Amino acid sequence: MKDYNPKQVARNLNPEQQAIKDFRNEEYQRKYGIKSEDKVNQEHPNPQGLFKTQLQGLARKIVENASNLTNQKKKGDIDNYKYAAQMAIIERSVNELGSFAKAAEDAMANYNENLKNGTLSYGMDQYDEGVLQGLNKGTINLELDKDGRAILNGKATNPLVGDFDVNIYDVNNVPAPVPKIKPINLTLDPVAKELGLDENGHPLLKVDKNGNKMYDSGPYSDHAKTVLDFSQNALEALGSNGVRSYLADHMQMPQSQVKAFMEEQSYTDPDGREWDNRGTAEAFGSIYDYIGSKYNRQQRPHPDTISKLAKENAQKIAAKKGISPTEISFNEAIGIETPTPGGGEVIAEESISEQPVQQPVVPMNPVQKPTMLDAATNPAEILAESKADQGVPEENVEISAEELIKKYS
Repeated sequence: MKDYNPKQVARNLNPEQQAIKDFRNEEYQRKYGIKSEDKVNQEHPNPQGLFKTQLQGLARKIVENASNLTNQKKKGDIDNYKYAAQMAIIERSVNELGSFAKAAEDAMANYNENLKNGTLSYGMDQYDEGVLQGLNKGTINLELDKDGRAILNGKATNPLVGDFDVNIYDVNNVPAPVPKIKPINLTLDPVAKELGLDENGHPLLKVDKNGNKMYDSGPYSDHAKTVLDFSQNALEALGSNGVRSYLADHMQMPQSQVKAFMEEQSYTDPDGREWDNRGTAEAFGSIYDYIGSKYNRQQRPHPDTISKLAKENAQKIAAKKGISPTEISFNEAIGIETPTPGGGEVIAEESISEQPVQQPVVPMNPVQKPTMLDAATNPAEILAESKADQGVPEENVEISAEELIKKYS
């Protein structure tokens, strides 16, 4: 995921994804690649039209059963107990039939819209997609069983394993399509850029073990909890279908692996975190690694630290030369030489006490409570790195030594 590229992901399909793509293309051509002459000379009715016809037929059959039952009771052919029991079954059938009809029609309409727009996810379970295509093609029908219960019954095709039987009694088991989620970089890159920064976009103020102040966004490991909290909220918002899309469409897992991971419930990852399923845990691991690959630690010395380092170095250099520290220029104190414009000779520089007052090169942040800096941080190295990161040649660096020393001493 560190080298994630949404364009490459869309082009480089694994074998299972290619099989799913071919399966969908065939259905797309059947539904939407119809020639004008075929529209005016149909061999068969539209399957969705058949579905509505079946629904109307079943409704009439239920009404007839209720009428017959009432006539039998009037004639005394059945007692009140049996009549009440049979009417309860009929009432249940009416409710189930309406729920099944709505769920199936909504699922077909949603599936067909995503099929037409090319937004179906490769993470969609292919048994579910097979059922929706079966409803489209009319190989799955809405029926009443021998006990008068509504059932979706028929045959469907999974492009990865072949044909399978369909018998759905529970309306909640009518599958829904799984759409693709947007490229993950659109959501995750901004998170990586904001880690360790204040509301103004500056690195947080920290203090190392020697009391040196630094502006430092910190190592990525410092943000583990922030990334975990963000990831958990994002994965919860995505839901199981969004996680399926993440794994298949962006991590490019084979569909069979996505299915196995999503069905491995109550999963505990190697770090002891508990997840609803392994698929969500795998998605989190990928998100964590991706954000880490995009995170760039930002470090800048605080003016107090610049002043402190300049004075300490000036004293050391002056002691070696046998002169007063005030005769050492600020640039010399921090190791910067200023060559002449036309050659390599070093020209005289103003001493620390003679330099003009300028604005500090590092802006002060708003009131901010310093936090402890990690022990590996070296303020002097960061000072040098920050100048290099800014792309400023050493001979062009202007530093206000006098103000730093007077203001922060």
